[in-house]
Amino acid sequence: MTHGRAIYTPGVTSRLDIDLTARIPFRAKDVWLTMAPHRIGIPFALTASIVGIAAAQKPDFSELDRYLKDQVAKRAAPSISAAVVKDGKVVYAKAFGYADLENEVLATPESVYRIGSITKQFTATMIMQLIGEKKLTLDQPFRTILPDTPGAWDKVTVRQLLNHTSGIKPYTEVPGLFADAALKPTNPAGILKTVEKEPLGFAPGSQWHYNNTAYEILGMIVEKLDDRKYADSLHARILDPLGMKSTYFTSERSIVKHRAQGYEPNGKAFLHAPYLNMDWPYAAGSIESTTLDLAKWDAALYGERILPQSVFKEMWKQAVLSTGKKEDYGFGFQLAKLNGVDIVQHGGGIHGFITFIRRAPEHGLTVVILTNSGSAPSDQIAIKAMGIVDPNLREAPPKVAVDTDKPATDKARAILQSIMDGKLDRSILTPEFNKILTPTMEHGAQTQLSAFGKIGKFRLLSNEAKEGSTTRTYLVTLGSTELKMTVTINTQGLIAGIDLHP
Repeated sequence: MTHGRAIYTPGVTSRLDIDLTARIPFRAKDVWLTMAPHRIGIPFALTASIVGIAAAQKPDFSELDRYLKDQVAKRAAPSISAAVVKDGKVVYAKAFGYADLENEVLATPESVYRIGSITKQFTATMIMQLIGEKKLTLDQPFRTILPDTPGAWDKVTVRQLLNHTSGIKPYTEVPGLFADAALKPTNPAGILKTVEKEPLGFAPGSQWHYNNTAYEILGMIVEKLDDRKYADSLHARILDPLGMKSTYFTSERSIVKHRAQGYEPNGKAFLHAPYLNMDWPYAAGSIESTTLDLAKWDAALYGERILPQSVFKEMWKQAVLSTGKKEDYGFGFQLAKLNGVDIVQHGGGIHGFITFIRRAPEHGLTVVILTNSGSAPSDQIAIKAMGIVDPNLREAPPKVAVDTDKPATDKARAILQSIMDGKLDRSILTPEFNKILTPTMEHGAQTQLSAFGKIGKFRLLSNEAKEGSTTRTYLVTLGSTELKMTVTINTQGLIAGIDLHP
């Protein structure tokens, strides 16, 4: 239930989605492996649908076609379904590759993908609707609504649940959970039991840490105040009013037309993704949808059918910690800037699927990317696609710095290689980082990074010395994928954090 970035810095996890890991280091979410063998090779296939603009106005999307086709050919995923939305109208909707490899079912814009942590946008929106109905407030301690939750959570507010500053332990970071418990049915109370005896990781409001438990609690609040199941509230409050007829709160037993199957890379082949009982992602990541339905959701973010615009703007404000520090996360949305333009986005990662929605509200432009691979760089694909559609929103190529400390660079490269080989020497990590980097996360990192390919170029971008640490950022090529790797080293020479992101 994570998003597109992998952060190993203590107290911080990536801001682009779990899915089951909120992008915990290296998307270590959907990598608990019990995979069955599958075929090698993905013949290229394409189905297309262009919607909503007159032929005379139709822009040239041939470069975007080539780019997405190339991503499938390079095995980023068995399929990619993409949509470009301009001012609430779909101007591009195409799918490349196979939604189901075994049965050779072509992907289409109507293919249904699990969207992981993009679910958080819907949960946050329903909470804001309830606030508008005067049923709760942002700064209300949530235990006034759910008194049966642990007393240690007494000071955690609704706001802190929404912006990941609660300090409650993320259940997705419980060692071994996904090898056993997450294969079986559960309920929201059962999810909370996995962490209810854990102490707060920090004082509520003092730090930011991506947290799926928080969104499970928010889902419970929706159920309590609406007096109905989360799925029923989701339909009544959002899906039915917007006509999102191909969006579902995932059920193990439901039949969903055009549902894509999820996969994981295994060398040059894809295997079925490991099983996950979808009771577990719940309000943090259990929705599945299509690019066309998500375009309807995007259109609603420009209007007032679901919430007033003033409320959406509140949801897109940075979290402010008790220290005064600001974090680039609002309520269910990650925030960024590109060339002076505000970006509102979020990713989702869940067993067999990585997804991403990237919005530039000032330009009225949104890109939706859905894939059925648990290691697809959907965030990178969305960033590149937006730059293709609007050159003003194209990221500038990074500038390589002069490297005057080659031994430090060699060490950083060796660390990355050791992670990909599953041979990381934990004695070189700080005690705090050692604790954060669980064996499950490390294994997930190995699986996902090694799937990209061998390390190629490894170039220094920046070297920054702060009190007590040095941070070096590199431009790294893994196969055909380009990432940035940041390594933080303390004064004792130990690794205090590793961050891999687009």
